[in-house]
Amino acid sequence: MTITRRSLISSAAAGSFLSLAPGVRVAFGADAPAAGEGNIVISLFLRFGMDGLQLLAPADDGNYRDKRPFIAVRSDGLAAGLNLGALDGVPMFLHPRAGGLKKFYDEKRLAFVHAAGITTTSRSHFKDQDMLDKGMADFEADPNSGWLARHMSALEGARGDFDAVANGFGQSPSLVGFAGTMSFSDIDAFAYSVYGPYGEVIRKLNAGEGALPDSIRHSLNAVDAIRERIGNLPPNNPNDDPGYTFGPLSYRLKPLAKLLKLDLGVRVATVDFGGWDHHDFLVESFGRQADELARSLTAFFRDLGDLANRVTVVAFSEFGRRVAENGNGGTEHGAGGVMMVLGAGVSGGKIYGQWPGLANKDLDEGDLRVTTDYRQVLGEVLTKRHNQTALEKVFPTIAYKPLGILS
Repeated sequence: MTITRRSLISSAAAGSFLSLAPGVRVAFGADAPAAGEGNIVISLFLRFGMDGLQLLAPADDGNYRDKRPFIAVRSDGLAAGLNLGALDGVPMFLHPRAGGLKKFYDEKRLAFVHAAGITTTSRSHFKDQDMLDKGMADFEADPNSGWLARHMSALEGARGDFDAVANGFGQSPSLVGFAGTMSFSDIDAFAYSVYGPYGEVIRKLNAGEGALPDSIRHSLNAVDAIRERIGNLPPNNPNDDPGYTFGPLSYRLKPLAKLLKLDLGVRVATVDFGGWDHHDFLVESFGRQADELARSLTAFFRDLGDLANRVTVVAFSEFGRRVAENGNGGTEHGAGGVMMVLGAGVSGGKIYGQWPGLANKDLDEGDLRVTTDYRQVLGEVLTKRHNQTALEKVFPTIAYKPLGILS
């Protein structure tokens, strides 16, 4: 790899990330690191239509059983769902392969919101994902920025190099519009990269005054901070394995936990977990996904240790699935789904929202009707975990009506 001043200037002029090593890219424009204090909000996007009626099933509902004769979660038998209580008098059962989440629920650290989602006539993955990333709904003006970007821009206080991090290979769509974002995939690969010696060369090339040299030096400071602190982490105890899997969500959450433990002042983080588009053979494929979700989140919070007392995860998907199964043992794109809020500050052990019913007259073109706008849940998380006092700048088209999910 050859690093030149011209390549650095080109990257910065385009408003992109400074890529100094495999696995980590640091955004330009951040100020000095913030103190490693305060609450951390993690946005977990379950992309490609997670079936909320499988994750949290009204298993005793006759309409549910009739419309899903082969794939429905059962309320009894060897593979029965786990009864979490009722929503508007309708008992709800957690998918048996997601049973690892019940401990959080019983400890009142996990809450569900059923029949939640986006008010839209679309059933398109990409259109609906785009709207959720931007915090909007149908027939609203495109804000051309992400909801988390607007949240971070509206927060009071100095900007830090690690305010917002995206776990992946590029800018998270929900953070588009916020300059102080770091994107990473592998913290270890970065910390021990062979490109480390280039840091001083780049610093000397940008010793002058001006916005560009300032931004590059800030980015290098962020790089140095990770390299310095990662060596101070205590070694892993083989007898204290958090229990990560070898699956895609653990692959994302394990390095994120390591970054958070460096205590660099992260305020928000984004994580994507795809693979929920189950048009066929849903029973087995959904089970694997649910197992990965539960085991990875359990390992993540165990790995965080005492830091878990500052971390709140909000999980959602662009839509749920149709109530009736199709002829291939799967489900098509739907409307209402399930959101989860897990971790610090959650008034859990409860299912929130309004249950619309599954009779034909209650459905939205064959789908579970949305009764809770997803932005009400996101807005409550931002308000109660980050003391967001300008929520109208984040979600300008809706009035804030908290459900009481967080204390």
